[in-house]
Amino acid sequence: MKFIKAIAFCLVFFFETVFSQDSTSVSLDPIPQDSVFVQPPQDSLPKDSLLQDSLPKDTTLVPNDTAKADTVIIKRGLRFFASTGVQFIDFKERSKFQDHLDEQLKEYKEDYKKDSAGYVMPQKQDFQTVNLAFPITAGIMWQFNNIHAIGLGAGFLYDKESVIIKDKNSNFKNFSYTLKAFPLFVEYRLGISENLISIKNVDYFSVLLRYYWMLPGTGISSSWDNVKADFEPLGNGFGVFLTYCFSKWERVEIWGEMGYLNIDVKSSDEKSTLDSWNLGGMSVMVRAVF
Repeated sequence: MKFIKAIAFCLVFFFETVFSQDSTSVSLDPIPQDSVFVQPPQDSLPKDSLLQDSLPKDTTLVPNDTAKADTVIIKRGLRFFASTGVQFIDFKERSKFQDHLDEQLKEYKEDYKKDSAGYVMPQKQDFQTVNLAFPITAGIMWQFNNIHAIGLGAGFLYDKESVIIKDKNSNFKNFSYTLKAFPLFVEYRLGISENLISIKNVDYFSVLLRYYWMLPGTGISSSWDNVKADFEPLGNGFGVFLTYCFSKWERVEIWGEMGYLNIDVKSSDEKSTLDSWNLGGMSVMVRAVF
């Protein structure tokens, strides 16, 4: 009986020792609930501390005006300019010269029909349907500031269209007409604010308005007759252009111009082929200002 009690006592002591060790290992250095990582209140952190630590010490916020440092600054005062380019003249009156050419060919063909033995059929070229000229202009302008400027200038426009007709004898004859113009103009330039342009980091855009007078010497000479234009004291037309300053080197600025002209010219000569015509159209010019 004592033996059984001894065994029972040993078993109880063994299990008590085992369970006491497990509970000690599990609950070793327990973390109290209050010691859980708790985010400190926001007021305890200095404002913008993270932003200040992440930025270099010498980093500063640059205002938008700094980005305009490379923008072209237009020189004020008296300036001189010279320009050249290409103009597509809206000369619809060319059809009358084409009619004269057709009449000339008709006469050659009638002569051929009277006696065609040993001869060739007359042929002709037609006038082109596009009148292309390369005008040049020069003048002075006064630049008040980056926004406003006025100018005075003069120019020269020349366009010759030539064709040939072959008669029944295979002889070639030349027929042509030539447009000549000596325009005098005043202009006003209005700069476009960068706030109105959606394109960023651009240079100087402006709108250019011109008013024209055709000086003596303006007219049309052709194989059929010569037409002299009348001088109109009130002017002959206007032009509207969009301009862009795309290059600047020391005192010289290079501008691009693209726009439309409407210039009506009249002649009081009743014997002339034309009594009025238009020298307007689309124009693309390059201007040097110095």
